[in-house]
Amino acid sequence: MNIVHSFQELVVRGDHQGMIELLKNYEQSRPLSVNEQGWVYWNISDGYALLREPELLYANHRVFFEWGKENLAPEQLHWIVSDSTQALSLSLGNYFDHWMDWYQYACDHAPKLDTNRGARFESHRALGGSLWVLERYSEMDSVLENMNQLIQEDETWSNILFARITYNKQRLAYLYHAGEVREVNLLLDETLNLINKIDWSALDPIKNQEVVGSWRQLNSSSNSQRNVHIAMNNLACILTDIEKVEESVGLFRRLQDSGYALNGYAFSKYVCSVWKSEGVEAVKEVLGANKSFEIAELIKHSPMLSEIED
Repeated sequence: MNIVHSFQELVVRGDHQGMIELLKNYEQSRPLSVNEQGWVYWNISDGYALLREPELLYANHRVFFEWGKENLAPEQLHWIVSDSTQALSLSLGNYFDHWMDWYQYACDHAPKLDTNRGARFESHRALGGSLWVLERYSEMDSVLENMNQLIQEDETWSNILFARITYNKQRLAYLYHAGEVREVNLLLDETLNLINKIDWSALDPIKNQEVVGSWRQLNSSSNSQRNVHIAMNNLACILTDIEKVEESVGLFRRLQDSGYALNGYAFSKYVCSVWKSEGVEAVKEVLGANKSFEIAELIKHSPMLSEIED
């Protein structure tokens, strides 16, 4: 069977259980290469993460880690800890500290090479973002330092723009919680100036189409307009959370003007920022112009919006 085609069909349909069963059958169909087996482990964990099944996720990911220690090249160890959805889903079953142990093992044993920089960055990004969501702010500093050191390795890295915006976003969140108002303002100005100077014509129009969760995907170029828009979207969401609402609104509107479609979570953050900066009438105008989301869905993402439901 064409495993990639069948897998991608299930991903598009959102059939997470079907994806898990497909991969388990594929695993039994023939001996797999190291990269094929790693891809299977990663996506089975991803399926359980999306199903919010922390016990099954932990059981699979623990096997992935033990297998990886014996079979992956040292440079590939960050593959195991490269996704924040998996990390956060483990936290639902109080398994998150295991993720941190696996991450530290990768940091201690993986060499810092050009060929694994993408995977290393994704593992730092996944842990930093997860610590923010879990409100474990004091533990973010070492991960942020790892990200910063990685960014300094090569100014010509193809993913440098995506990485800088993402790092700055996480550092803004960290500084905000630490009460560093002046540092937040300076870094925000620096980040917005970076975005304003982007040469969009130098970026590829679309994302690299490597298979989700593969080693190649983790290390492929993020130097596309789509990926930079994703980084800007994530930044705009954090700006809502750290009460930089005018800047958040500006970024969200720039994204929409470029044709970028906000998902329900991002749109709820946009509405929150509009409300805080421009008032209820402006919110009504925004909601009237976008019928894609029911107010109940937006409230699920941002409960404070229940105050303006009427």
